[in-house]
Amino acid sequence: MEQLEQTLAEQLQITKREIEKRKELLDFTADDEAILLYHKPLFNKYIDGIVAQFYERQIQVTEISLLIGDAETLRRLQSAMRRYILELFDGHYDEEYVNRRLRIGKVHQRIGVSPKLYIAAVHLLRKVLLKTITMQFFGKEESQEVKSLEQAINKLLMFDIQLVFDTYIASLISEVNMAKEEVADYARNLEDEVATRTRQLEELSLKDALTGLYNQRAFYDHLRREVANSERYQEVLSLCYFDLNGFKNLNDTEGHVEGDAVLELVGKVTMAELRDTDIGCRYGGDEFCLILPKTNPDEARVLTDRIIKTFEASENKGISFSLGITSMGPDEFMDIDSFVKHADALMYKSKAKSRKKPGFYTTLGT
Repeated sequence: MEQLEQTLAEQLQITKREIEKRKELLDFTADDEAILLYHKPLFNKYIDGIVAQFYERQIQVTEISLLIGDAETLRRLQSAMRRYILELFDGHYDEEYVNRRLRIGKVHQRIGVSPKLYIAAVHLLRKVLLKTITMQFFGKEESQEVKSLEQAINKLLMFDIQLVFDTYIASLISEVNMAKEEVADYARNLEDEVATRTRQLEELSLKDALTGLYNQRAFYDHLRREVANSERYQEVLSLCYFDLNGFKNLNDTEGHVEGDAVLELVGKVTMAELRDTDIGCRYGGDEFCLILPKTNPDEARVLTDRIIKTFEASENKGISFSLGITSMGPDEFMDIDSFVKHADALMYKSKAKSRKKPGFYTTLGT
């Protein structure tokens, strides 16, 4: 059931049986109820004076005066106190009475009345009520009637204090739980943020800052994983190793800024042409590797041709590629180092051709 559909007593699980149990603990009996009801006319007669005396003392306390704040609020409080005092002598202390007391506690807690101020106010109210009794029964203060009435008032005020403090405690628990949940939410958000930042940092640590391709460390991590997958699922895996022709001369004649621009272009073109499953890496300097899962040499050649075509159509400063493409699987596999060395050796065959005649060359493994 939603909280707004429940009374305060229901929210705090204060049932009719619980109410009677609380009365028993305070020895608050039907006789006490009858005594209070019997003397209601007395307190009804002096109610205005009782309220006036109570607030005359209350507003002398700086903290209370600041909480009250203005004359209109004071009048509302005086009216509420008048009703409360008369309710003390109604003789009916059932679920409805309990809910009214709980509401009082909730209001006091919301406006910032501390437990010490509330206890002090109850103590003052008791003194004013007993003063009224003394005035009415002057000379008979030791009579059984007076003692019974004072005891009944004491018991009922203790009963009310219990209920008011239940709301204080429940509100504090609710605030603590809300604070815990906020802290938990913050912690979860912080964990997510840290995890995201960690992933980003890890990603950055595996990427080449200039080209945006994976670096050599990441290359070997990816290659180990893809070789293992290819062996497990008996699939072909291709590796393209390529080097830039004329790159050293470009750096020497036009400077590293122009060289870096070409490297950036290689990264941009490569990432644009690779498929989602392909992995582009800058192996180091002007050497690059492409890991191509589920791709045979001819399919790898088609992909690298697309990269070459796009690069040729760009501001490439006359740079070309020497490429070596090797494959393994689905039946036979080699170790990772041999796989890379084979692709590198094929690249150097293309490199030898480019020295004789500048251009793009690709050598496929047999």
